[in-house]
Amino acid sequence: MDGYLTRRRHEQLRAQVRSFIAEEIRPRLPLEGVQARLDPTLIRMMARRGWVGLTIPRAYGGRGEGHVAKLIVTHEIARVSPGLAAELQACQLGLAGLLNLGSESLKRAWLPRIAHGEILATITVTGRDSGSHIKGITATARRNGDVWIINGGKAWIGASHVADIHCVVARTSEGRGDDCLTAFLVEADREGVHLLPHQESVALEGFSFGEVRFDDCRIPDGNRIGDVGQGEEVASSSSVLYGRLNLGAVALGILEAILDVVVEHTRKRTLYGKPLIEHAVVNGQVGEIEANVTSARMLAYLAAHLLDRGKDCDRELLTTKYKIAEKAVASATLAMEILGAYSLFPAESPVAQLLLDAHAMRPPAGTPGIQRLQLGQQAAGLTQRESWSRRFASPRHPGVLGRFSDD
Repeated sequence: MDGYLTRRRHEQLRAQVRSFIAEEIRPRLPLEGVQARLDPTLIRMMARRGWVGLTIPRAYGGRGEGHVAKLIVTHEIARVSPGLAAELQACQLGLAGLLNLGSESLKRAWLPRIAHGEILATITVTGRDSGSHIKGITATARRNGDVWIINGGKAWIGASHVADIHCVVARTSEGRGDDCLTAFLVEADREGVHLLPHQESVALEGFSFGEVRFDDCRIPDGNRIGDVGQGEEVASSSSVLYGRLNLGAVALGILEAILDVVVEHTRKRTLYGKPLIEHAVVNGQVGEIEANVTSARMLAYLAAHLLDRGKDCDRELLTTKYKIAEKAVASATLAMEILGAYSLFPAESPVAQLLLDAHAMRPPAGTPGIQRLQLGQQAAGLTQRESWSRRFASPRHPGVLGRFSDD
């Protein structure tokens, strides 16, 4: 089964994505080295197909197809290139704050261009000195009349070197209160925006995630996203409503790739005169990975479906990212046990790379420890804030989301 809670139009989209993978992505694999991380060719091809703007309402030039559609595209691409899928989801994440809290003028100016694939967006929150601790952000924005002057560095920014605009969250007041941060839309070619040299990394081949520095970067107040002091809301809502499901989709693709590798290996390799898959111990290990894949699909598609229907689903989104990433790591570790020495050589098997890619899914949008803490708080009724999924319910698409039809 390809997916759950999908309709014919979703499966048509899946078929289109698989054709694109076969025709455009596979011939370019592997995506290795720094230059592959800087090459915007494939991500721009996907953007021109409307896949970055799947959740942008039709009123702003988007397809308005929702989060299930977004999940399908990201998940399918992650099966063959987790790095490219990570790039795609980073650009989807970049438009979330604009959708949720941007002014009408900003939406009219930028969302149609994102929807049509003319430009790519990313969100610029984390820093070397704060990581994902939002209130620890040290990059500053100082107001001077109708202009804001941004200074400071941002690190580990998804799609950093291919994005045309950045949703930048900066400190606009001292302290650690709820109103100390503000978000801004900053054009990548604006004076004062600098991209630092991209470093090589061990995971997510082809994914651009580097550093951006702002030196006296002057931004008009009209580029502000949300009210002054709403920066944490921009960052948190983007992470909860987009980031967690997106990362769960990438992890799901990694999981399925692991299963494919293991099944192929255990069918081809023989031991004591029969294929490995026919030995009880190995068959049980493969069964464990299959169970992880099946449960991960159920989690991801349910969360996306609930989000599209405007349901309160913050905990489902949280659980999706947390558990699928953990299942991916556990399955890749088990796959290395099954393949043995074969797993140690990239020319023999991609399992070691998939293990690194799976680990890369764990820290973003909340480490496993933070996610467990937040789930525990929800279970105990200690969460005071209104859920993000209820506050920013997805626009309904009556042909797909409003009824259980097969259109």
